[in-house]
Amino acid sequence: MPGLKRIRAVYSFPGQTENVSVHHKNAPLKIFDARVEVRNPVPVPVYLAPLDEPRNRERTVTEDVSGHGARVVTKRYWRPGEVPLLTPLIGEYPKYGRVVYCDPQSQGGYCVGIEFSRPFFCWTGIAP
Repeated sequence: MPGLKRIRAVYSFPGQTENVSVHHKNAPLKIFDARVEVRNPVPVPVYLAPLDEPRNRERTVTEDVSGHGARVVTKRYWRPGEVPLLTPLIGEYPKYGRVVYCDPQSQGGYCVGIEFSRPFFCWTGIAP
């Protein structure tokens, strides 16, 4: 049929080798990041404790924060889905969240991603 054109791939993705006739050498791969807000890379001193044992707390610090979550450095392994109690030492009220991930660090310890539900967390003195 004279009106049909063959569609050729422009981007090359890892594992994509079949039916690719053209690769554009300078085509940037765009990675989708579902995060809708900016994380502020601010170390905020906090207490982190299991919700069922709030007196068994660890004094630690955040790596970054937002109204929806925080990345916290910790000595303890937290399972995804666990519910920790996070209490900033800067005067905010304690808030519980949900552990999204727990990444081991090369120097020891873990980085825990904590997601907050509504109402969102207001970090005092942190610019939005």
